[in-house]
Amino acid sequence: MVEYNLGDATILQERFPADSRFRNMPVRLNGIVAAPPGPGPHPVVLILHGTHHGCPVDPNTSVDTWPCAPDVEQPNYRGFDYLVQQLAAQGYVALAPNINAENTFGFGEPMPAERLKQIVDLHLKSLAEASAGGSNKFGVDLKGRADMGRLAFIGHSRGGEFASMVAQNGLDSPDALARRGYGPVAGLLHVAPAVLFTLPGASTVPQGIILPACDGDVITQDGAFFFEGARTAPDQLPWVNSAWLEGGTHNGFNRQLGPDLFRQNRPDCQTLLEPAREQEFLVHYATDFLTTLFNPDPPAVRDAKARMGMDAQVPTPSQLYGLPGKVAVLANAADRRTAFIPTTPGELKLNRAGGPIMADGVTTIFCQDGYYTPMSKPGSEPCRRATVTTPGQPFLTVVSWTQPGAAWRFALPPGTGDFSAATAISLRTAIDPLSPLNTQRAPQSFSVVLTDRAGKTATLRTRLTDPALQYPVGKAEKDASFGELWIGRVPLTTLRLPLADVSGVNLADIAEIALVFDQTPSGSLFFGDLEVVRPSQP
Repeated sequence: MVEYNLGDATILQERFPADSRFRNMPVRLNGIVAAPPGPGPHPVVLILHGTHHGCPVDPNTSVDTWPCAPDVEQPNYRGFDYLVQQLAAQGYVALAPNINAENTFGFGEPMPAERLKQIVDLHLKSLAEASAGGSNKFGVDLKGRADMGRLAFIGHSRGGEFASMVAQNGLDSPDALARRGYGPVAGLLHVAPAVLFTLPGASTVPQGIILPACDGDVITQDGAFFFEGARTAPDQLPWVNSAWLEGGTHNGFNRQLGPDLFRQNRPDCQTLLEPAREQEFLVHYATDFLTTLFNPDPPAVRDAKARMGMDAQVPTPSQLYGLPGKVAVLANAADRRTAFIPTTPGELKLNRAGGPIMADGVTTIFCQDGYYTPMSKPGSEPCRRATVTTPGQPFLTVVSWTQPGAAWRFALPPGTGDFSAATAISLRTAIDPLSPLNTQRAPQSFSVVLTDRAGKTATLRTRLTDPALQYPVGKAEKDASFGELWIGRVPLTTLRLPLADVSGVNLADIAEIALVFDQTPSGSLFFGDLEVVRPSQP
């Protein structure tokens, strides 16, 4: 790994008039880079840091100065030196550029990603030139070693949002290589991401998301909006994997930063992961994520997805890379048959296969996405939007029962119930920790009953160890406005019921999927999705 300096450049801020001193902005094109020892060409990975402190603040203006001398500028890009080195060892040309210029207010108020798009373009065009045998100021032999047509972005904090914004600027188009000399972007990995300006459902490439449970910066884990945006996007999008990392912090991924400025005062955050463990987790996750994008060997891709918790043939794990965590998985559009994602109240009556939904002894309440209070949306109390933090504030349904044997039934019209190629029933759910219908500190459980068109049935039961059905770690506190607040996080995570052992029914002609609440006398769940999934096809 070497630190490079491509020299000074000027970028354009179009919002300022031609005579403004802010229109032409000076930037220093520096960063760190590493390349594998082999001849290549190798895929390229660009790592974007977040909006952390860069140049010193001018005491007279209370605004950071720009430009500033290299010896006083905080080198945030160096915080990912470990990731650059490890990815190079795994066969990637990895670089982490200095993007402090995107974040400064010392050269006029920035337009989101306007500067960054130009900075990324200058770095990647220089890399393409060096790989083609032209001018090379990177300080490492790059001739023939960078495959500019195989490109992925990793972004931390606002860098995750930046990565998405740059990709949506034409880099997700198949003709990007011909137009730009690099691209298209094959995938986006968001690490403790923030979402302020981008459209989180607009990505057209696979996405990985790491959500640290004890994030002291993006404290409500808003990176979950990338998952929710893809889940409800009108287009059929590629897969998304969201990893919930227990005890994880925001700054721990970047070695240049100190501890998070804000510490979550929650029961599940009394013990935090050491930064070294977070960094090790990121290396493992990033390596597997990139394997899914670029490795031509199907078994290697299958194994990488399994380690990420995406294996559609087994239950979802409670650990990832040896650390406690959970996953939410959105399969490729071609690999899932969606029966239920509630985005309108009408979808509590008619499922996405076109059949009716029947509630026998079950109460269902539709919850609009976003944040709202019972005052602004009367009747929404069960949705808990003001009292329970469910990252991503998703569309969901509150499903409650008060007697065992209650059932929630999804009828499938003829021709829509062929599950012969499927490997699992996939749901996304969580326990409502404020509902008196749930036994405190105890997991929930229920059965899924498949009925074929001949009337034969098969029953799948959830496990008491399924991560999605564990009682959330946290505590209830009295609040003057809302009665009770849940001090903790309640992410919707994936629950998979493999079909491998199902017998006695015709999986090619299923007439009904029923959730039968026969394992506990009462309960209340936040319920997001019901799908039938299969492993990704080559």
